[in-house]
Amino acid sequence: MKRSPIFEETLNTLLEAARLAPSWANLQCWRFIVVKDEEKKHQLSEADGPREAMLNAPVVIVACAYPKESGNRDNQ
Repeated sequence: MKRSPIFEETLNTLLEAARLAPSWANLQCWRFIVVKDEEKKHQLSEADGPREAMLNAPVVIVACAYPKESGNRDNQ
């Protein structure tokens, strides 16, 4: 399957939208890792997730949550 490339401008727009998304007290307790390297995508596909989709995607964006950086309500 031939995959379409993703333009850097498009990727940056997507990441900026995610960065500006609402979060608890605007703490943005997440980080995004952009994976373009074929070997790293292969390793990710072996770990979990939709294997074929990861292998065929031009990039994989890994969202990492930092719960300790988030606020809480009623100790939740």
